[in-house]
Amino acid sequence: MWKIAWCNLYRDKVRFITAVVGLVFAIVLMAVQASIFLGAVHNSSLLAQQANGDLWIVPYRASNADFSVPMPSHRCYQALGIPGVERTGRMVVGFSVLRFPSGRQEPVIVVGTDTEHRWLPFDPSLARMKTAEGRGIILDGRERTRFAESVEPLPVGARAELNGHRVFVAGYTSDMASFTPTPYVFTSYEAALDFTHITADQTVFVMVKCEPGVDVLAVRRVLVERIPDVEVLTKAEFATRCWQYWVMGTGMGYSLGLMAVLALIVGMTIVGQTFVTGVLVKLREYGTLKALGFRNSFVAGTIVAQGVIVALLGYVLGCGGALLVSHFAGTGGTAVTMLMPPLLFVVLLPLTLVMCVTSSLAAAWRVFRLAPAEVFR
Repeated sequence: MWKIAWCNLYRDKVRFITAVVGLVFAIVLMAVQASIFLGAVHNSSLLAQQANGDLWIVPYRASNADFSVPMPSHRCYQALGIPGVERTGRMVVGFSVLRFPSGRQEPVIVVGTDTEHRWLPFDPSLARMKTAEGRGIILDGRERTRFAESVEPLPVGARAELNGHRVFVAGYTSDMASFTPTPYVFTSYEAALDFTHITADQTVFVMVKCEPGVDVLAVRRVLVERIPDVEVLTKAEFATRCWQYWVMGTGMGYSLGLMAVLALIVGMTIVGQTFVTGVLVKLREYGTLKALGFRNSFVAGTIVAQGVIVALLGYVLGCGGALLVSHFAGTGGTAVTMLMPPLLFVVLLPLTLVMCVTSSLAAAWRVFRLAPAEVFR
């Protein structure tokens, strides 16, 4: 059966290549759409994920970490007095405009945190820097190309202005690129108050780090009882709320899912049409097999075996193509983050097999209805 299936494919190279190429494009498109979706989930909740805290105190019904309404700054000290809380930190998030000496202006999201502890993945001493050149700011490494004033990437020490205050690039961090087109600018809490329109008696979020071994959920219940007009969320809960707002609330997730479904339909259509044409061309040969006494199960198995061969070859080539797309997208300095975990390829294998087997069975249906005597007409 497998030998007959391979011979059928090998002797009809044009249809064989057409089926494989169509399947490869479908797999690449499905993998890319899925990886963009996973990258969007990751990037849209970066602040919530990367903060070194167990709990977040957020304004009531805050939908994401990129913008929210302020709340009283003393919420930070209220939380610090709760048993089981090791330390607390304030975070200011607000919009501003970054102006360069050349006259170029870029809207940015200013993120300022207390710098007594390392709340975000960069050296807090860089955010505290203050010299004659102004206050220090930190950018994600991807912004070196976006903010470049010439062919060369933006260097450390480059001068700019935020909300009328002089600043300079004190350093760069990694994996902190904003999900939106508006990039993050990280600095100290005090500097962020000057760069945004938030007053000194306000903050936007409060991060809570619990003592080792303490029941985080128990601390959360006490915080909810003691502090009014706020929500207390775990890191995972706030991260989920962030990505659900951006990915699902804006319709982005549905559009990516629709593209993946369309890729699946296109792949099944191309493979199915190729198999149906191949069956019709060799209809007399299949009729001869039935006339010789071979059952429909053997004939169908032969056609399904062709589908499995096409599926495995297309899967290998498609995964290789998807990895190449992901590599060049990740190294090209784009804001698109594509995540391709091994589990994605594990899921794609049975999906590819189902797609090809279903298409081959649809083609085999024509043979099931074929009477053996028709071959002698």
